[in-house]
Amino acid sequence: MRHRVVEKLPDQKGFVVLERRWVVERTFGWLSHWGGLHRERAGRLDVATGRLACVASLMAANALNNPA
Repeated sequence: MRHRVVEKLPDQKGFVVLERRWVVERTFGWLSHWGGLHRERAGRLDVATGRLACVASLMAANALNNPA
């Protein structure tokens, strides 16, 4: 997985939309829609992985059944 830290410019004033921030917000929105998966309460990696895999397959099935 690649990541890049986006920092505020020294001369920047006020609010500026950060690059690709919407991807993170969209992902958290999807996960919270499916029962709060962005904060794992089970405490077990295998349970969290299974829940995410199940939700990913449901989202893919919804996308195939409801094309935009």
